[in-house]
Amino acid sequence: MRRIVFLGLILFLPACEPDDICSDSTQTTSPLVIEFFNIENLSDTKTVPGLFAIGVDAEGNEVVVDGEVVSSRNKIALPLDVSQNQTQFKLYQNYSVIDGVVQGNPDTITITFTSESVYVSKACGYKNVFTIQSFEIQSDLDLWMIVSSVAINEVANENETHVEILH
Repeated sequence: MRRIVFLGLILFLPACEPDDICSDSTQTTSPLVIEFFNIENLSDTKTVPGLFAIGVDAEGNEVVVDGEVVSSRNKIALPLDVSQNQTQFKLYQNYSVIDGVVQGNPDTITITFTSESVYVSKACGYKNVFTIQSFEIQSDLDLWMIVSSVAINEVANENETHVEILH
């Protein structure tokens, strides 16, 4: 009996992979990367002061974006909702909270997309690859984002800019 168990272990061991850990460098589901540019000089990036993102769910409720902090920057990465085909965010310029009241200038963006699950590896499982169908900035009286364009419609790499916005 011991011989059979030992023989079974010898036959099973080669099937194990020593690297069944998903490396940090492996691309998994990528966020949507938006980069901001100067409307007066289209080739120059432009920092958005006090940039902050808040998600908006299907019922119109505001949702915290994990890891999002207020900071002045020219690029933002936003997670798309894999359970939907559309995601909305309020992107604030000059965001702050004074005496419990939100200050700043919010513009709402809507991203419509399709999603496909792609197998990465045994250790990493699947990732979602999104294809942008449309990107819209909702009109309001105090728009700070003027024009947008989709630079790359496949959201599969977090090191690429997918949407460019002029402000």
